[in-house]
Amino acid sequence: MEGLIVSNVLLWVLLVAVAFVVMGLVRQIGVLHGRLAPAGALMMDKGVAVNEAAPQVTAADRNGRPVNFGYAGEKSQLLFFLSPTCPICKSLLPAIKSIAREQASTLDVVFVSDGDMDAQQALIREHKLEDATYVVGPEVGMTYQIGKLPYAALIDKSGTLRAKGLVNSREHLDSLFEVEHLKHATLQQYLNAQPHDHAHDHSHGHSH
Repeated sequence: MEGLIVSNVLLWVLLVAVAFVVMGLVRQIGVLHGRLAPAGALMMDKGVAVNEAAPQVTAADRNGRPVNFGYAGEKSQLLFFLSPTCPICKSLLPAIKSIAREQASTLDVVFVSDGDMDAQQALIREHKLEDATYVVGPEVGMTYQIGKLPYAALIDKSGTLRAKGLVNSREHLDSLFEVEHLKHATLQQYLNAQPHDHAHDHSHGHSH
């Protein structure tokens, strides 16, 4: 009888230990999931609808100068939301800079991030973004309800939100502009209308 009690106690101890291990693994999976940048197609999510007036907000750039978002102006605006801890964000910077150069006469590109200023400065130095408009702070991301990175929003010069979504490749960036030209209601509709296969694209999102 005593042996049975001892073995039962040992089983309970073992069960509790296993439960702790499982909880630890679940927590680790959550941490890893939070660090993974997305690898999927652009998609619609929360926030203002495409072809509606873009939310208007003013935020200071990293030099303290005010930047207006969503207001009518002389040029369209491309907002690129990024983070120094997001590898895909960094991999897209050459493409973003290329678009900024190619469309400088009609498009203002604004980089929007949040968090540690030292990490932001290191990113700016590494990718030579000293001359770019770069906003650090939560206001714009909260106004546009950005939950996953890298993310982009295209606002035309009348202040209308033309396209938005997760961007994981140059193709996704280009599709932001194609949506405007082809008048698709959403990026998802544009991508679904393409002849090539996007079935391999699954988005898991990089959470702030």
